[in-house]
Amino acid sequence: MPKQVVEVSRVAAVTPDVQAGAVVLKADALVDGAVTELEIAITRDLAPSVAIALLATTARARAARDGLEPALEVLAAAVVASGSAEKVRLQLLFDRGAVLPVEMPTAAGEALRNGLVQAAGG
Repeated sequence: MPKQVVEVSRVAAVTPDVQAGAVVLKADALVDGAVTELEIAITRDLAPSVAIALLATTARARAARDGLEPALEVLAAAVVASGSAEKVRLQLLFDRGAVLPVEMPTAAGEALRNGLVQAAGG
């Protein structure tokens, strides 16, 4: 079977599938030159790695286009309740509404807070 060429042009929706323990991406793509709607399921344990890889790829593409060093540009950040008292959840908001939730031990959150205060000159 020959390889298919797939180019995702737009992510239309991201929804959790609790029963499957996955995140489902609904996307518009070109598959061998034909416009196609795709559903891509990513297991929850792999979702953060996939998100970071996609964001890093986007950053490299922007860097090549703009001649800048790669960076992931965050529009906003928030701390929200975690499912565990020993962890804190940080949510990073990127353009087009993409949100990357990151959970870390409370001590790592405190270290991050201290670093941000120092970097901001406070």
